[in-house]
Amino acid sequence: MIQACIEGNQRACKQLYEQNKGWLYAVCLRYHKNVVDAQDSLQESFITIYRNLHSFKSQGSFKGWMRKVTVRCILSSFRKNKLANSNIEIKYEPIDISMLQSLDKEEITFLIERLPAGRKQIFVAHAIDGFTHKEIADMLSITEGTSKSQFFHARREIREALEKEIVIAKKMVHE
Repeated sequence: MIQACIEGNQRACKQLYEQNKGWLYAVCLRYHKNVVDAQDSLQESFITIYRNLHSFKSQGSFKGWMRKVTVRCILSSFRKNKLANSNIEIKYEPIDISMLQSLDKEEITFLIERLPAGRKQIFVAHAIDGFTHKEIADMLSITEGTSKSQFFHARREIREALEKEIVIAKKMVHE
């Protein structure tokens, strides 16, 4: 199918889109707060995927390659729109957020959605999609330290929100 798409076969291109639009749209939704922006990113991602199919070297997963292209498109759009946060450098200290492991997907999603846009982008790119801080910095035209800083702040905010929710839940149980 990949070769057929490279050769311009419209049926193969449509099939590629239909087979992958759902899960790639879910990737887009992890970064955007609204469906319109997620749909725009999905469209841009497929345009980029089609234009760059010839560069897929069949080393590794094709789905992984498409996911990486999609995330790069999303982060590039944030950079172009100057949505990335400021270049604030801080000292780092470890934060234990192991309590996240006991949460289900909806609870974790709720906590991530509460983050400011720039921190959310970096947290999702690093913690969920596995990009390094150097890769994120390159994609967003920020320093690697800024990526680490924003990730640090995102983790802290998630931990604090989680601790607050646990305290509230404990109070409700004891009342």
